Amino acid sequence: MRSKKVLICTFLVIASLIMIGRDYYLSKEDRPPNFSIQADTYKDGGTKVYLGLGYKVMDYNQLGGRKDVVFIPLYLDMFEIK
Repeated sequence: MRSKKVLICTFLVIASLIMIGRDYYLSKEDRPPNFSIQADTYKDGGTKVYLGLGYKVMDYNQLGGRKDVVFIPLYLDMFEIK
């Protein structure tokens, strides 16, 4: 019984690391993430905010500005000055 729990926990950790790594790679290629949920859309031209397990991805689409994708870990987002 204990080995099943260890196996399931190991699988979940590995699967989450793969999902985070894939979304990070896609953000570096300026593409929207696969394993995140769209949380918000700003009215600045269509900037979208995606939330994942411990991270946030901003897909900028401003009318006169940014057109990139940024990966933000939540531990950095906690210290954002508002």
